[in-house]
Order: sequence, then C-alpha cells, then structure tokens
Amino acid sequence: MSQPGAPLWETLLQAGLVQGQAPATDTIESPWYVKVILAFSGWLAAIFLLGFVGVGLQFITESGLASLITGGVLMGVAYAVLRIPKNEFFEHLALAMSIAGQALAVWSFYELLNTHGALLWALVALLEVLLAVIMPNYVHRVLSSYAAAIAFSMALAFIRVPHMAHALVMLLTAWIWLNEFRYRHYMRRMRALGYGLVLALIQLTGMTLFFRESMDWLIDYGPNEALVPSWFGELATGAVMLYVVWKLLQRLGVRQTDPFAITTLLSTILFCSVSLEARGITAGMTIILLGFAGGNRVLLGLGIAALLFYISSYYYLLETTLLIKSGTLLMVGVVLLSVRRLMLHVASRPKEATDG
Repeated sequence: MSQPGAPLWETLLQAGLVQGQAPATDTIESPWYVKVILAFSGWLAAIFLLGFVGVGLQFITESGLASLITGGVLMGVAYAVLRIPKNEFFEHLALAMSIAGQALAVWSFYELLNTHGALLWALVALLEVLLAVIMPNYVHRVLSSYAAAIAFSMALAFIRVPHMAHALVMLLTAWIWLNEFRYRHYMRRMRALGYGLVLALIQLTGMTLFFRESMDWLIDYGPNEALVPSWFGELATGAVMLYVVWKLLQRLGVRQTDPFAITTLLSTILFCSVSLEARGITAGMTIILLGFAGGNRVLLGLGIAALLFYISSYYYLLETTLLIKSGTLLMVGVVLLSVRRLMLHVASRPKEATDG
C-alpha cells in the first residue's frame, strides 16, 4: 500500500529525527449515512439479481448437483468481489451473493443426501468453517463463524447430545479470545471469529433455558432420551470458566501455590456449583471475564447483556417455583459478594506485609 507521507518520512529518517519504517496512514472512511445508502443499494441489487435468477433459472433448485455448482459459483464470485479494495456497495452485494450461494449449497446437500440429520448439518458446519477462514471480509467471517457454531449444535442435537453444544462452543470462544494477542498477524481474523462464536454462544445458551420449546423439532425423540443430561452441559461450562480463570492467573504471573490463586480457583468452583441450577450465568460471567481481561468493551457489553438476559429468563421460567428461583439467585449473589470480599482481603495481605 502506497503511503502519501513516505517522502517526508524519508527526509526525517535521513535527518536522524525518526527511526524504523514509516507508520501506516489511516484510510479516509465514508460517513455513516453514505455507508448505509451503499449497503442498502448493494442488498437491493442483490435481491433483484437473485430474484431474477430464481424465477428464470428455477430448474437449478430441482437438481442437487446444479444447485451445488451454482452455489459454488456464487460463493466464488463473492470471494473475487470481496478482494476488491474496500467499497461498501460491492461488499454488501458480495455478502448477499455469498449467502445465496450458501443457501443453494445447503439445499444441494439435502437433495444429494436425502436426509436432514447429523451428516447434513456437519457438512454445513464444515462449509461455514471454510468460508470463515477463506473469505477476506470481516463481516462475512463473523456471520460464517456464527452459522458454523449453530450448524454444529444442530448436528450434536441429531446425535442425541444437544446439551454439549454450548459448552464446546464456549471452549473454542475462550481459546480464541485468550490467544488473540498471541497471533498478531491473525488478530483481526481471530476477532471476527470470536465475535461470531460469542453471538452463537449467547443464542445456544439461551436455547438451553427453553429446551423443550426451541429444540424438540430438531430431533425425533423427547429431550429425556438425550445421551447427556442437561446438568452435565452446565457442568462443562463451569469447567471452561475454571480454565479461563486459570489462564488469566497465568497471564498475570500468579503462581498456582499462591494464596490468591488458590482462593480464586476455589471461588470459581463454588460459583459454578451454586449456579448449576440457574443456567446461563456461568457463560455470561465467562464472556464478561474475557472482555474485561482483553479490554474489549464490545465483548464486555455482550457479556453483561447476556448475563442480565439469562438471569431474567431463569426468574420467569415456569418449570421451577418462585421460591426456589429466588433462593437460587440469592445464593449466587451472596456467593459473589463473599468471594469479592475474600479475594480483596487475600490480595491486600502481601501489600500490607511489604509495607510493614
């Protein structure tokens, strides 16, 4: 990328006033209202184009192979368009074309496999993972990683382990956000994947709160026939939260034998234990921890919003009496306040000893 200020930087470099490479200059971005108009125009053009193709080439959807080829062509064209220097109109046009291509590809999987079971959704998840890695667009990666996590959860539902989906997605989400600064060359790509997985995690965790209403249609059997009980999935999310806390302690340079580390890990285990009944609180707290540790306000806001949603959703569930729900939330609150008090006390002891 050419830099307008390169001659000036060379002059300063020869004078010995600066060192190193010239800093990259920020590109001038369009105002938000121009972006909105261009985005609307791109999606509108894509809708008319795809509508024309759908009406004029209806025979494509009647053949699984033709749908697969057409979908691949659309995704290939979208990839080529997204490689063009940033332009909001072409960017949203390519996004719409890619989504249409993905829809045709999924339809072709259904036609060729003649099933809507685990294999279909596993192929969809694999397709979305490939798109999330290959497509050179931030928004596309967010959408693809989100779709991959949702498809993966549906595949797990068809093999009768639906309650493990949010725990596994939570583990991958935690790994990405804990290592975003470790792979600096891929930081932007990892953040896009991380945001998509966080959005999927929030949805999947919410679905576990309303399992009977939201996931029964995915399977041909009742939720009582699942191979893994629902409480085991919540226990797995607690293990992921413990892993996140342990990695953050390592990042801070706290030894495992330090009283502060022991207190923190034991407090985390206690918190996960009391929140087993109130599903979603552990996932929300983990997102908050990741956002706070990385200084990411967007992630922190998503975690706070998710936590408030899970608490309110649990409080208004009809499967448990109001007395039990109130007692559970009261216990979680008391444990959090007690843990905060204890950790502040343990953290201040070395400081007092040093001052003395």
